[in-house]
Amino acid sequence: MAIGLNATEMDASYGLAESLVSEVAVLIVGYRNPHDIVECLLALSRATTSPAFDVFICENGGEDAYCHLVSALVGEGGPCLRGEARGTGIGDNISRFTGVERLVLRARSSNVWVACASDNLGYAGGINAWLRPLSAIPTWRAIWILNPDTQPTESALAALHKRAESGRKAMVGSTILDSLDADHVRFRGGLSWQKLAARDVAIGLGDLLNASCNTAAVEDAMDSPSGASMYVTRWCIERIGLMDESYFLFYEDMDWGLRARHLGLGYAADSIVVHKRGTTTGSAKGSSAIPVLSVYLQHRNCVRFVRRHFPWSLPLRVAVSVLYALRFLLQGAPSNSRAAIEGLVAGLRGEMGRPKERMAQ
Repeated sequence: MAIGLNATEMDASYGLAESLVSEVAVLIVGYRNPHDIVECLLALSRATTSPAFDVFICENGGEDAYCHLVSALVGEGGPCLRGEARGTGIGDNISRFTGVERLVLRARSSNVWVACASDNLGYAGGINAWLRPLSAIPTWRAIWILNPDTQPTESALAALHKRAESGRKAMVGSTILDSLDADHVRFRGGLSWQKLAARDVAIGLGDLLNASCNTAAVEDAMDSPSGASMYVTRWCIERIGLMDESYFLFYEDMDWGLRARHLGLGYAADSIVVHKRGTTTGSAKGSSAIPVLSVYLQHRNCVRFVRRHFPWSLPLRVAVSVLYALRFLLQGAPSNSRAAIEGLVAGLRGEMGRPKERMAQ
Protein backbone atom coordinates (compact mmCIF):
# COMPACT_ATOMS: atom_id res chain seq x y z
CA MET A 1 0.00 0.00 0.00
CA ALA A 2 1.43 3.39 -1.00
CA ILE A 3 2.10 6.00 1.62
CA GLY A 4 -0.26 8.43 -0.11
CA LEU A 5 0.14 11.83 -1.66
CA ASN A 6 3.04 14.18 -1.08
CA ALA A 7 2.46 17.70 0.22
CA THR A 8 2.02 19.24 -3.26
CA GLU A 9 -0.41 16.53 -4.36
CA MET A 10 -2.34 16.80 -1.11
CA ASP A 11 -2.66 20.53 -1.68
CA ALA A 12 -4.26 19.84 -5.05
CA SER A 13 -6.46 16.85 -4.24
CA TYR A 14 -6.78 15.99 -0.56
CA GLY A 15 -6.90 19.33 1.21
CA LEU A 16 -9.67 20.29 3.60
CA ALA A 17 -12.73 22.03 2.22
CA GLU A 18 -14.92 24.12 4.48
CA SER A 19 -17.88 21.84 3.80
CA LEU A 20 -15.91 18.84 5.03
CA VAL A 21 -15.33 20.06 8.60
CA SER A 22 -18.25 19.69 11.01
CA GLU A 23 -19.00 21.54 14.23
CA VAL A 24 -16.55 19.44 16.26
CA ALA A 25 -13.17 18.12 15.12
CA VAL A 26 -12.15 14.95 16.97
CA LEU A 27 -8.35 14.75 17.23
CA ILE A 28 -6.49 11.49 17.89
CA VAL A 29 -2.73 10.94 18.01
CA GLY A 30 -1.68 7.34 17.43
CA TYR A 31 1.58 5.48 17.69
CA ARG A 32 1.54 2.00 16.18
CA ASN A 33 -1.71 1.01 17.87
CA PRO A 34 -4.24 0.51 15.04
CA HIS A 35 -6.46 -1.84 17.05
CA ASP A 36 -7.03 0.82 19.72
CA ILE A 37 -7.97 3.41 17.08
CA VAL A 38 -10.34 0.98 15.35
CA GLU A 39 -12.12 0.36 18.67
CA CYS A 40 -12.24 4.11 19.39
CA LEU A 41 -13.80 4.90 16.00
CA LEU A 42 -16.30 2.07 16.33
CA ALA A 43 -17.42 3.67 19.59
CA LEU A 44 -17.58 7.11 17.95
CA SER A 45 -19.72 5.63 15.18
CA ARG A 46 -22.44 5.05 17.76
CA ALA A 47 -22.43 8.66 19.01
CA THR A 48 -25.61 10.74 19.01
CA THR A 49 -26.28 12.69 15.84
CA SER A 50 -25.64 16.08 17.42
CA PRO A 51 -23.19 17.70 17.44
CA ALA A 52 -21.84 16.62 14.07
CA PHE A 53 -18.15 15.75 14.03
CA ASP A 54 -15.26 14.75 11.80
CA VAL A 55 -12.17 12.84 12.90
CA PHE A 56 -8.53 13.83 12.35
CA ILE A 57 -5.85 11.24 13.15
CA CYS A 58 -2.10 11.80 13.28
CA GLU A 59 -0.05 8.59 13.09
CA ASN A 60 3.32 9.24 14.72
CA GLY A 61 4.74 5.76 14.13
CA GLY A 62 6.04 6.11 10.58
CA GLU A 63 5.01 4.97 7.11
CA ASP A 64 4.45 1.30 7.94
CA ALA A 65 2.30 2.19 10.94
CA TYR A 66 0.28 4.60 8.79
CA CYS A 67 -0.33 1.94 6.17
CA HIS A 68 -1.34 -0.62 8.80
CA LEU A 69 -3.70 1.89 10.39
CA VAL A 70 -5.49 2.74 7.14
CA SER A 71 -5.76 -0.95 6.28
CA ALA A 72 -7.23 -1.72 9.71
CA LEU A 73 -9.75 1.11 9.46
CA VAL A 74 -11.09 0.06 6.05
CA GLY A 75 -10.62 -3.70 6.47
CA GLU A 76 -13.20 -6.29 7.40
CA GLY A 77 -15.01 -5.19 10.53
CA GLY A 78 -13.32 -1.79 10.40
CA PRO A 79 -15.30 1.42 11.01
CA CYS A 80 -14.41 3.19 7.75
CA LEU A 81 -14.81 3.26 4.00
CA ARG A 82 -12.49 5.02 1.61
CA GLY A 83 -13.62 8.53 0.70
CA GLU A 84 -13.44 10.35 -2.58
CA ALA A 85 -10.44 12.57 -3.32
CA ARG A 86 -11.86 16.06 -3.25
CA GLY A 87 -11.42 19.34 -1.44
CA THR A 88 -9.61 22.67 -1.55
CA GLY A 89 -5.92 22.77 -0.69
CA ILE A 90 -4.46 24.58 2.32
CA GLY A 91 -0.83 24.81 1.27
CA ASP A 92 2.04 24.72 3.76
CA ASN A 93 -0.22 24.02 6.73
CA ILE A 94 0.05 20.31 6.00
CA SER A 95 3.83 20.27 5.61
CA ARG A 96 4.25 18.16 8.77
CA PHE A 97 2.49 15.25 7.06
CA THR A 98 3.94 13.02 4.36
CA GLY A 99 0.60 11.50 3.49
CA VAL A 100 -3.10 12.04 4.13
CA GLU A 101 -6.10 9.91 3.22
CA ARG A 102 -9.75 10.80 3.64
CA LEU A 103 -12.01 8.01 4.84
CA VAL A 104 -15.67 8.03 5.89
CA LEU A 105 -17.29 6.29 8.85
CA ARG A 106 -19.49 3.45 7.67
CA ALA A 107 -22.24 4.18 10.18
CA ARG A 108 -22.54 7.94 9.61
CA SER A 109 -21.42 10.72 7.30
CA SER A 110 -18.41 11.79 9.39
CA ASN A 111 -15.12 12.12 7.54
CA VAL A 112 -11.99 10.53 8.96
CA TRP A 113 -8.75 12.17 7.89
CA VAL A 114 -5.72 9.95 8.54
CA ALA A 115 -2.29 11.59 8.30
CA CYS A 116 1.24 10.22 8.47
CA ALA A 117 3.51 12.50 10.48
CA SER A 118 6.84 13.34 8.91
CA ASP A 119 8.49 12.35 12.20
CA ASN A 120 7.40 11.36 15.70
CA LEU A 121 5.91 14.70 16.69
CA GLY A 122 4.88 13.68 20.20
CA TYR A 123 1.44 14.21 21.68
CA ALA A 124 1.27 18.00 21.45
CA GLY A 125 2.98 18.02 18.06
CA GLY A 126 0.44 15.58 16.66
CA ILE A 127 -2.42 17.75 17.92
CA ASN A 128 -0.87 20.96 16.62
CA ALA A 129 -0.10 19.41 13.24
CA TRP A 130 -3.87 19.21 12.66
CA LEU A 131 -4.81 22.41 14.48
CA ARG A 132 -2.71 24.53 12.14
CA PRO A 133 -4.57 23.56 8.94
CA LEU A 134 -7.87 23.53 10.80
CA SER A 135 -7.29 27.14 11.86
CA ALA A 136 -7.96 28.17 8.25
CA ILE A 137 -11.38 26.46 8.27
CA PRO A 138 -14.14 28.57 9.89
CA THR A 139 -16.87 25.94 10.33
CA TRP A 140 -15.76 24.06 13.46
CA ARG A 141 -16.44 25.42 16.94
CA ALA A 142 -14.50 23.02 19.16
CA ILE A 143 -12.08 20.12 19.15
CA TRP A 144 -12.34 16.93 21.15
CA ILE A 145 -8.99 15.34 21.92
CA LEU A 146 -9.28 11.62 22.60
CA ASN A 147 -6.57 9.16 23.52
CA PRO A 148 -6.49 6.37 20.93
CA ASP A 149 -7.17 3.77 23.63
CA THR A 150 -10.49 5.29 24.72
CA GLN A 151 -14.05 4.24 24.01
CA PRO A 152 -16.59 7.04 24.57
CA THR A 153 -20.25 6.25 25.20
CA GLU A 154 -22.94 7.39 22.79
CA SER A 155 -23.72 10.64 24.61
CA ALA A 156 -20.18 11.51 25.68
CA LEU A 157 -19.62 14.20 23.04
CA ALA A 158 -23.13 15.64 23.37
CA ALA A 159 -22.62 16.08 27.12
CA LEU A 160 -19.30 17.86 26.61
CA HIS A 161 -20.80 20.15 23.98
CA LYS A 162 -23.77 20.97 26.20
CA ARG A 163 -21.61 21.88 29.21
CA ALA A 164 -19.33 24.08 27.11
CA GLU A 165 -22.26 25.93 25.56
CA SER A 166 -24.46 26.28 28.64
CA GLY A 167 -21.66 27.26 31.00
CA ARG A 168 -19.47 29.23 28.57
CA LYS A 169 -16.59 26.91 29.41
CA ALA A 170 -13.26 27.09 27.58
CA MET A 171 -12.37 23.44 28.19
CA VAL A 172 -14.50 20.56 29.46
CA GLY A 173 -13.50 17.16 30.84
CA SER A 174 -15.33 13.84 30.99
CA THR A 175 -15.88 11.12 33.55
CA ILE A 176 -13.01 8.75 32.80
CA LEU A 177 -13.33 5.09 33.73
CA ASP A 178 -10.60 2.45 33.78
CA SER A 179 -11.44 -0.41 31.42
CA LEU A 180 -10.36 -2.87 34.14
CA ASP A 181 -12.71 -1.34 36.74
CA ALA A 182 -15.63 0.40 35.07
CA ASP A 183 -17.57 0.70 38.35
CA HIS A 184 -15.14 3.23 39.78
CA VAL A 185 -14.04 6.63 38.52
CA ARG A 186 -10.52 7.27 37.32
CA PHE A 187 -11.05 11.01 36.72
CA ARG A 188 -13.93 13.36 37.34
CA GLY A 189 -13.19 15.96 34.72
CA GLY A 190 -9.46 15.96 35.13
CA LEU A 191 -6.59 16.94 37.36
CA SER A 192 -5.90 19.19 40.30
CA TRP A 193 -2.43 20.46 41.14
CA GLN A 194 -1.40 20.04 44.78
CA LYS A 195 0.85 23.03 45.35
CA LEU A 196 2.24 21.89 48.70
CA ALA A 197 3.03 18.42 47.32
CA ALA A 198 4.21 19.63 43.88
CA ARG A 199 2.25 16.98 42.02
CA ASP A 200 -1.00 16.48 40.16
CA VAL A 201 -3.83 14.30 41.44
CA ALA A 202 -6.84 12.81 39.69
CA ILE A 203 -10.10 14.35 40.88
CA GLY A 204 -12.59 11.76 42.07
CA LEU A 205 -10.19 8.84 41.88
CA GLY A 206 -11.89 5.72 43.25
CA ASP A 207 -15.38 7.22 43.49
CA LEU A 208 -18.24 4.90 42.64
CA LEU A 209 -19.55 5.82 39.21
CA ASN A 210 -23.14 6.21 40.44
CA ALA A 211 -22.24 8.20 43.56
CA SER A 212 -23.61 11.73 43.81
CA CYS A 213 -21.25 14.42 42.61
CA ASN A 214 -21.04 18.18 43.09
CA THR A 215 -20.21 19.49 39.62
CA ALA A 216 -19.40 22.99 40.86
CA ALA A 217 -16.91 21.60 43.40
CA VAL A 218 -15.22 19.51 40.73
CA GLU A 219 -14.92 22.47 38.40
CA ASP A 220 -13.55 24.62 41.20
CA ALA A 221 -10.86 22.01 41.89
CA MET A 222 -9.91 21.43 38.26
CA ASP A 223 -6.65 22.78 36.92
CA SER A 224 -6.94 20.85 33.66
CA PRO A 225 -9.19 18.32 31.95
CA SER A 226 -7.71 14.87 31.56
CA GLY A 227 -5.84 14.57 28.27
CA ALA A 228 -7.66 11.29 27.65
CA SER A 229 -10.81 13.30 26.85
CA MET A 230 -10.33 17.01 26.43
CA TYR A 231 -13.02 19.20 24.83
CA VAL A 232 -11.58 22.59 23.86
CA THR A 233 -13.52 25.45 22.31
CA ARG A 234 -12.21 27.35 19.33
CA TRP A 235 -12.38 30.69 21.14
CA CYS A 236 -10.20 29.23 23.89
CA ILE A 237 -7.51 28.12 21.43
CA GLU A 238 -7.58 31.53 19.75
CA ARG A 239 -6.90 33.17 23.13
CA ILE A 240 -4.25 30.89 24.66
CA GLY A 241 -2.59 29.44 21.55
CA LEU A 242 -1.61 25.88 20.71
CA MET A 243 -0.21 23.16 22.95
CA ASP A 244 3.42 23.53 24.00
CA GLU A 245 5.39 20.96 21.99
CA SER A 246 8.50 21.33 24.15
CA TYR A 247 7.06 18.73 26.54
CA PHE A 248 6.83 16.10 23.75
CA LEU A 249 4.95 13.66 26.01
CA PHE A 250 3.46 14.15 29.52
CA TYR A 251 2.34 17.43 31.13
CA GLU A 252 1.50 19.24 27.89
CA ASP A 253 -2.22 18.75 28.59
CA MET A 254 -1.82 19.94 32.19
CA ASP A 255 0.09 22.98 30.97
CA TRP A 256 -2.60 23.78 28.38
CA GLY A 257 -5.40 23.38 30.88
CA LEU A 258 -3.76 25.62 33.45
CA ARG A 259 -3.25 28.27 30.79
CA ALA A 260 -7.01 28.14 30.11
CA ARG A 261 -8.17 27.97 33.72
CA HIS A 262 -8.99 31.67 33.98
CA LEU A 263 -11.33 31.28 30.99
CA GLY A 264 -13.38 28.58 32.70
CA LEU A 265 -12.96 24.80 33.01
CA GLY A 266 -16.00 22.55 32.97
CA TYR A 267 -16.98 19.01 33.92
CA ALA A 268 -19.61 17.02 32.03
CA ALA A 269 -20.49 14.18 34.42
CA ASP A 270 -22.62 12.42 31.79
CA SER A 271 -19.74 12.30 29.32
CA ILE A 272 -18.50 8.79 30.05
CA VAL A 273 -15.23 7.65 28.46
CA VAL A 274 -13.65 4.26 29.12
CA HIS A 275 -9.86 4.37 28.99
CA LYS A 276 -7.55 1.38 28.69
CA ARG A 277 -4.66 3.51 29.98
CA GLY A 278 -1.09 3.04 28.97
CA THR A 279 -1.38 0.92 25.82
CA THR A 280 1.06 3.31 24.14
CA THR A 281 3.19 4.49 27.08
CA GLY A 282 2.86 1.43 29.31
CA SER A 283 1.80 3.64 32.22
CA ALA A 284 -0.94 1.22 33.33
CA LYS A 285 1.48 -1.58 34.11
CA GLY A 286 3.44 -2.40 37.27
CA SER A 287 6.45 -0.36 38.35
CA SER A 288 9.03 -2.61 36.75
CA ALA A 289 7.10 -2.79 33.46
CA ILE A 290 6.64 0.96 32.93
CA PRO A 291 8.90 1.99 30.03
CA VAL A 292 12.03 3.83 31.15
CA LEU A 293 11.31 6.59 28.63
CA SER A 294 7.91 7.28 30.22
CA VAL A 295 9.44 7.58 33.68
CA TYR A 296 12.21 9.82 32.36
CA LEU A 297 9.81 12.19 30.58
CA GLN A 298 7.34 12.35 33.45
CA HIS A 299 10.02 13.59 35.84
CA ARG A 300 11.81 15.78 33.31
CA ASN A 301 8.63 17.49 32.18
CA CYS A 302 7.23 17.96 35.65
CA VAL A 303 10.26 20.08 36.47
CA ARG A 304 9.57 22.18 33.37
CA PHE A 305 5.90 22.51 34.31
CA VAL A 306 6.71 23.56 37.89
CA ARG A 307 9.29 26.10 36.76
CA ARG A 308 6.74 27.70 34.45
CA HIS A 309 3.72 27.78 36.74
CA PHE A 310 4.87 27.29 40.36
CA PRO A 311 8.60 28.15 40.47
CA TRP A 312 8.58 28.59 44.25
CA SER A 313 7.78 24.87 44.65
CA LEU A 314 10.75 23.57 42.62
CA PRO A 315 12.61 22.29 45.73
CA LEU A 316 9.47 20.36 46.69
CA ARG A 317 9.31 18.83 43.20
CA VAL A 318 12.95 17.74 43.43
CA ALA A 319 12.18 15.97 46.69
CA VAL A 320 9.10 14.28 45.20
CA SER A 321 11.12 12.92 42.27
CA VAL A 322 13.78 11.58 44.64
CA LEU A 323 11.06 9.84 46.67
CA TYR A 324 9.65 8.30 43.48
CA ALA A 325 13.10 7.05 42.59
CA LEU A 326 13.44 5.47 46.02
CA ARG A 327 10.02 3.82 45.66
CA PHE A 328 10.98 2.36 42.28
CA LEU A 329 14.13 0.95 43.87
CA LEU A 330 12.21 -0.62 46.74
CA GLN A 331 9.73 -2.11 44.27
CA GLY A 332 12.48 -3.87 42.35
CA ALA A 333 12.65 -1.47 39.40
CA PRO A 334 16.21 -0.07 39.49
CA SER A 335 16.13 1.04 35.83
CA ASN A 336 13.11 3.21 36.49
CA SER A 337 14.67 4.52 39.70
CA ARG A 338 17.64 5.67 37.66
CA ALA A 339 15.36 7.09 34.94
CA ALA A 340 13.48 9.20 37.50
CA ILE A 341 16.73 10.74 38.74
CA GLU A 342 18.08 11.24 35.22
CA GLY A 343 14.80 12.86 34.16
CA LEU A 344 14.95 15.14 37.18
CA VAL A 345 18.50 16.20 36.32
CA ALA A 346 17.58 16.74 32.66
CA GLY A 347 14.66 18.93 33.72
CA LEU A 348 16.87 21.00 35.98
CA ARG A 349 19.30 21.44 33.09
CA GLY A 350 16.48 22.73 30.91
CA GLU A 351 16.22 19.84 28.46
CA MET A 352 13.03 19.91 26.38
CA GLY A 353 11.53 18.41 23.24
CA ARG A 354 12.03 14.89 21.96
CA PRO A 355 14.83 13.04 23.78
CA LYS A 356 16.29 11.54 20.60
CA GLU A 357 19.12 9.56 22.20
CA ARG A 358 16.81 7.89 24.71
CA MET A 359 14.21 7.10 22.07
CA ALA A 360 16.89 5.50 19.95
CA GLN A 361 17.85 3.33 22.91
